[in-house]
Amino acid sequence: MNVGERMKTIRKQKGLSADSLAAKIGVSRSTIFRYEKGDIEKVPIEVVAKVADALDIKPAVFNGSES
Repeated sequence: MNVGERMKTIRKQKGLSADSLAAKIGVSRSTIFRYEKGDIEKVPIEVVAKVADALDIKPAVFNGSES
């Protein structure tokens, strides 16, 4: 599972819409969808950190090293 797929899975588990996540991290909804679909393969570390904060998880969860 790549970063985008994990992002989507965790976002849905937390009951957060793509719109809400986008607003929390300061990007557009379409950017969130592009991350989740893998259209943007290399998600910048700054974005990973913001998403992790918004989802209340550790950034390492995105690469599968923590649960």
